[in-house]
Amino acid sequence: MDALSHPRTNDDVIFIAQLSISTLLLFRDQRFRGYSILSFDPWDATSIEMLSDTEYAQFCDDLRRASRALRSALNPDHMNYELLGNSNPHLHWHIIPRYKTDPRWGRPIWEDYGRNEFTIRRHSLPDDAYRALVTQIRDHLPA
Repeated sequence: MDALSHPRTNDDVIFIAQLSISTLLLFRDQRFRGYSILSFDPWDATSIEMLSDTEYAQFCDDLRRASRALRSALNPDHMNYELLGNSNPHLHWHIIPRYKTDPRWGRPIWEDYGRNEFTIRRHSLPDDAYRALVTQIRDHLPA
């Protein structure tokens, strides 16, 4: 099934892969090439301490698998990981490859709305570019 027609694909994310206990999704805003979301699947957990030891271990292993795939596929200079839950309280990791050429290198990715120099607009890609990115990441996911 094409990633852009997958049931988990919507206006915000594109399905990349089902992992052991979570789903890896490409964030449509690609200001940071490869920005992905790893969403916990079994139930509607809102914080990491709610997970059983087994669920926690599997979720962390999925995070490591996803991170390794992104690093191998995209060769970033650094990786950011964030687990916030402020606007979407469902448990999910933001995995953000960072590049020395990115618009906020050396600073957090989140925008400072009061400072015009840091305001950055969403960056959408053509459908074929999203497909290529998804394929590139999938090709680096270990079985």
